[in-house]
Amino acid sequence: MDGLIDIPEESWLRGGTPDESRIVPWSVQSIGHEDINFWQGRLADGIVDNATTALVKELR
Repeated sequence: MDGLIDIPEESWLRGGTPDESRIVPWSVQSIGHEDINFWQGRLADGIVDNATTALVKELR
């Protein structure tokens, strides 16, 4: 699928995933605290900025 943003290992500041991971910028979700079963991690600002920019472009 075009538009997916790969998350390289070095973009995980804390935590991570055991497998390859990607951001789907056009898939916006709002979840409640009861939906979170575990802390996945924290991403570097640069990759979050890329995903946010891609989402804004998608919405326009």
